[in-house]
Amino acid sequence: MSPWLKFLIGLAAALAAGWISHGPLGRGEAFIGQLEAHAERRLKAANVADVTVRMQRDPLSRTAILSGTADQFQREGLGSYPGINDRIRTIAGIARLRWEGS
Repeated sequence: MSPWLKFLIGLAAALAAGWISHGPLGRGEAFIGQLEAHAERRLKAANVADVTVRMQRDPLSRTAILSGTADQFQREGLGSYPGINDRIRTIAGIARLRWEGS
């Protein structure tokens, strides 16, 4: 079997696995949905008004996107008091976060 044929078979298998995971089985979308729900609960517990969180979905990513009117103290915290960024970063599975419009 030629090296190119092996490469094409491997590429086709990888693409098919990715498509099945994100498409019909929807495990990627379900995982992102769980992360988003967890982040919303953490944000609600922080008691900060006018701040929302959503996960990047196009393409699917473990990036939390925060938006709203939070000042620097609310975002970063101070000393042992965690800010919004710290609360969201500690969620297992979230890779990155960014603030929208800032």
